[in-house]
Amino acid sequence: MTRPVTTALAFSCDRHTAPTDFAAAAAAAAQSGVVDELLIWDQMTNFWPRQLWHSEHSPMAAIVPDLDSYSDAFAMSGYLAASVPGMGMTISTDAIRRGPAELTQTMMTLANMTGGRARVMIGAGEAKQVTPYGWKRSEGLARLEDQLKSFNALWDSTEPIDLPGNHWSFEQAWLGKSRTHRPSVWALGGGPKLFDLATSYADGISAIVPCVAPTPESWAQTVTTMKADLDRKGRDPEKFEFGIWFMSLVHEDDKLLDRALDNPLMRWMAGVFGRLDQSAWDAEGIEPPLPRNWHYAVKLLPVKWTESEIEGLLGRTTHQMAEKSFVYGTPESVAAQVQQFVDAGATWVSVCDILPLILDAADAQAGLARNIEICSRLKKAGTA
Repeated sequence: MTRPVTTALAFSCDRHTAPTDFAAAAAAAAQSGVVDELLIWDQMTNFWPRQLWHSEHSPMAAIVPDLDSYSDAFAMSGYLAASVPGMGMTISTDAIRRGPAELTQTMMTLANMTGGRARVMIGAGEAKQVTPYGWKRSEGLARLEDQLKSFNALWDSTEPIDLPGNHWSFEQAWLGKSRTHRPSVWALGGGPKLFDLATSYADGISAIVPCVAPTPESWAQTVTTMKADLDRKGRDPEKFEFGIWFMSLVHEDDKLLDRALDNPLMRWMAGVFGRLDQSAWDAEGIEPPLPRNWHYAVKLLPVKWTESEIEGLLGRTTHQMAEKSFVYGTPESVAAQVQQFVDAGATWVSVCDILPLILDAADAQAGLARNIEICSRLKKAGTA
């Protein structure tokens, strides 16, 4: 029997916005009855160079001074969990900036706050989140292994443990005997090593579409391959979760969407993020806008880009590339596109609509209703 898809509403919580505004949006999501979770991103800075954020590109720039003033994802998740009881909470983070014991303790606490509806997705890290602050992105995968092994060891034992690790080792470490609710711990990202860690130690995997899986067929192949690996390792493939973030632009106006694909803010995302592996553009007959060995997670430091470098990338990123970098359309169309990936094996989905960044304030606020409509359509499709 096919499990019903879990829907998550992505929240980009910034410090320019009052926390009560996010609580109100979370309450609307809960009242809809079709949103299962909130997805909160643990970010230090955003994807865009500061030079691109001005009123010529977005009316929101007159209201929001910058795109980098993120709130702490864990603090906001606790606040929202208390504001909207019963709503699930998912946090995406990296393996580098928090120790595994501390992260486990935090997630156990959040699981208690949500009645067991707490999930953390852990990636190997992004340079923009770690390098400026003294961490090493090159340690990401080794630290991810530590995180996943540590969580399982700490959860499974109610006595002090010793655990050798790559960067963190435990000596008689424990977090007490309370085991009220178990949080779900996923790997986030792609690549052979990360997939191996996920199928060895995690409860699920999450990736972004179309940036790493441009078609439902490519996603289905990933699911099939990972399920075979799970089976080979003696794990039940049907208990493993497969999540997708959809980089999206959602609106009822097709002409507005077409113009949005040419907006420098959207074009930038297509250039640096449209295909995480730049060489993947070759398979589609498109010349990559950046070197083939360039990967945003390792290379992107937006604050260091010069005006000429920005203009060069935007000039090399075509309208066609932007079309291929987003799942875009009306709520009905986007829901139909997402459903194809659900049919291909996704069990958890979040439509990450970034179009509100370039809309006027009133239209941007309508983005919440559009996303809820998508969730509603997905829930109805799951019961048809």
